[in-house]
Amino acid sequence: MPAMRYRLDDDGQLYGEDGSIRDDDRIDADRIEVPHLVPHVVTFDVGAKEKSDQVKVLVRYSCHCWSSEWDDERSAGKIRIMDGARERSFDLERFNASRDLPALITTLPETPEYVTRSERNYGCYNAARLGTEGMAYTAYFTMRPRKGRFNRIRHSLLLQVESAYPRPQPEEGRSKTSLRAIIAASRKGDVVKYRRP
Repeated sequence: MPAMRYRLDDDGQLYGEDGSIRDDDRIDADRIEVPHLVPHVVTFDVGAKEKSDQVKVLVRYSCHCWSSEWDDERSAGKIRIMDGARERSFDLERFNASRDLPALITTLPETPEYVTRSERNYGCYNAARLGTEGMAYTAYFTMRPRKGRFNRIRHSLLLQVESAYPRPQPEEGRSKTSLRAIIAASRKGDVVKYRRP
């Protein structure tokens, strides 16, 4: 029998497949559907002006986009959302901010991207929407080869949004890159290397 799936509502309430409100002690994050963060395929044109090069990329969002690290005091009374062995809890601020996340990812060709110092992932943010004190909603993602079909659409790469939250931008020590460079490296199973600014 397959494991029960859950849907996260706008108020952070979890509902079972039968529509019942769930109050489980802990739930595996992979079993929770967030309606505005469902996987989807995006087409990016990374070719030169005179020659198109369209790449279809499957986009997935981790629970870190709408949850925060478990804190016994702050998370009291909440369901433990299990990301592997890591405990997390629903975060209304991150959840509400994540509504803009699919649009941010879709507009990657127009947004500044950079390699994080750890070379583990990339960062991007909408420079036109810097808030007070230089705060910007920032997404961190990885990209790698992953050929397949999703909703009958072929794709050749997987973009995994690992986390997203407001932070000061431009981030100190970042190494600028571009979507074109990220896709070129990802097609080869590689990453863009960090270069000290």
